[in-house]
Amino acid sequence: MEGFMDRARSGGRGLLGTWAKIPSLETLEMLAHAGFDFVVIDLEHAPLALDRVYDMIFASQRLGMAALVRLPDHLGSPIQPLLDAGADGLLVPRITSPGVADAITRRMVFAPEGERGLGFTSRAGRWSLMPMQDYIRRGNEQCLRMVQLEDWTSLESAADFAGVPHVNGLFVGLGDLFLSSGRPAASPEVQALVRKVLEVTRGAGVLSGIAAGTPAEARQYLDLGYRLVMVSNDATLFGKAAAETVRATLQAAEAR
Repeated sequence: MEGFMDRARSGGRGLLGTWAKIPSLETLEMLAHAGFDFVVIDLEHAPLALDRVYDMIFASQRLGMAALVRLPDHLGSPIQPLLDAGADGLLVPRITSPGVADAITRRMVFAPEGERGLGFTSRAGRWSLMPMQDYIRRGNEQCLRMVQLEDWTSLESAADFAGVPHVNGLFVGLGDLFLSSGRPAASPEVQALVRKVLEVTRGAGVLSGIAAGTPAEARQYLDLGYRLVMVSNDATLFGKAAAETVRATLQAAEAR
């Protein structure tokens, strides 16, 4: 059976996703019907409880979308339960040190190479109905272990992070990069860095990821060759659609 990493590495365009912040299975269903390839359930910037994240992982996968989860920080306490829940991978925010990247991604890989505990009787192991070797192979080979590089120094040193043994994806964090550098995503300097990181990932054989605010920007990153491209988030998509509905309705009423 094809796993997430196989899909993400396959030819053709990269995969399109969005952040999931609303604890609603109905919202996930709408995203799946809309055609998103994956969601990243956001524990960093949304007050999601672990049991609800479990439900969201299950629902997303049953709806045909891959379910990734962004950890709340790089301390890593939810790693084991999220992987036991069957998440297709984890994103770790605000990584600035290859040593930290190594320490946290080792916890996502089974021994003897890593430190992940055996949870064969969990959902990830199909409640012990999956052959043990398949369970271990999926965990080690098909689980995304992506670190987010979100400051200028880290992004310029992308090759150091791509060389960490268990890191298999680099994610460009343009929002926090803007906060620390003052350079917007559209600036030539940032776009040059975006291309440099993409080249690094290709050379190292790891996945590239980036988030965009608009469809046009997301299309640009897909055309560049980024393998995981995210556009907007569920809350913003709904909020903007609602605001536009109100605006258009009232504008039409006032024009009479």
